[in-house]
Amino acid sequence: MFIFNNIHDRKYKKVFSNYENVIFDLSLTQINNVNNVDWGNIKEGDLACVVTSSRKISTIYRVLDIVHCGEIEGEEGDLYVLRGKVVAKFESQLDMTGLLNKFNVVHPKLPANKFSIGFNVANLEHQLDLLQVQVGQVKVSLSEMK
Repeated sequence: MFIFNNIHDRKYKKVFSNYENVIFDLSLTQINNVNNVDWGNIKEGDLACVVTSSRKISTIYRVLDIVHCGEIEGEEGDLYVLRGKVVAKFESQLDMTGLLNKFNVVHPKLPANKFSIGFNVANLEHQLDLLQVQVGQVKVSLSEMK
């Protein structure tokens, strides 16, 4: 599963009103930053979650695609958007650091399971596979959703 840093609460629906299902974006400059190398590993069907300023997680998405938007008026740089479909919810929002600590998640850009500076995306791979999420009326693990 991929985790995305939106702690500045970027309003994707407003910025990318011509695109549906946008859950995250990165500029080409950010993509080329070594801190975001995991962006290049995202593929259709992957699971993803976006962390906002509350540092909480509430929704799991299935990646639909990455779309190159080019330059958008009022925005800086050449932009790419990640589009996804909601596939699961948590009963209540979960604190990111607490959740990652519970599952002993280790990632070089998440020291002490907090976001490092200049970091936007991390591939947690299978580290959260045992996490239970609500899909309709049923609880399933992330591994069962893959």
